[in-house]
Amino acid sequence: MGQSGRSLRRAYYPNVMRKNMNERMRKWIDTRDKPGLLIAMMREFSGNSHISFEGSLENLNLSGIHGASVEETEVLKRQTTSPKLDFLAVPLNEATLDEIWNELSKKDHLVHEGIIHVQIENGGELVFGGYDNFHRECVVAYPAVPVKLLEELKENGVIRDFK
Repeated sequence: MGQSGRSLRRAYYPNVMRKNMNERMRKWIDTRDKPGLLIAMMREFSGNSHISFEGSLENLNLSGIHGASVEETEVLKRQTTSPKLDFLAVPLNEATLDEIWNELSKKDHLVHEGIIHVQIENGGELVFGGYDNFHRECVVAYPAVPVKLLEELKENGVIRDFK
C-alpha cells in the first residue's frame, strides 16, 4: 500500500487538508475527553462562529435554533460524501452556546448517538475539526486555536497530546 494508516485516514477528509494552510501551524490532537475538548473549543470560539455536525442526527434537536441550516457553507463542508449523512450547521454564539451544549449532553450525542464529524468556523475560517468520531488521527486545531489553550487542556487531562 505504501502509505501509513495515518496518512490514509487524514487524506480521506479532503476539507481537512485546506489549500494555503501552513502545515506547521496546524495541530493534531490526541483526545482523551471528547465532550471536554468540544466544549472548550465552543467556549473559545463562541461569537461570530458556526458549528456543524454530520452523522445520524435524527435525535439531535438543534434545527430550531435561529440560523440553523442543513446546507453546507463556504467553510463548513460535508466530510463524508457517500453515503450522504445528515448535516447541520448552527450559529455558535453566547445566545446559542448553552442550548447547543445542553442538547449534545442530553443523550451523549458525541459518544453514543451518531455524530461522526464536528467542525467549528470563526470569522469565515475553519478553526477546529473533530472527524471520524474524534479518532486520534482525525482531530485538528487550526492556527486560530491558541497553543496556550491546548497546553491547558493537556495539563487538565482533556487531551493526551498535540503535535
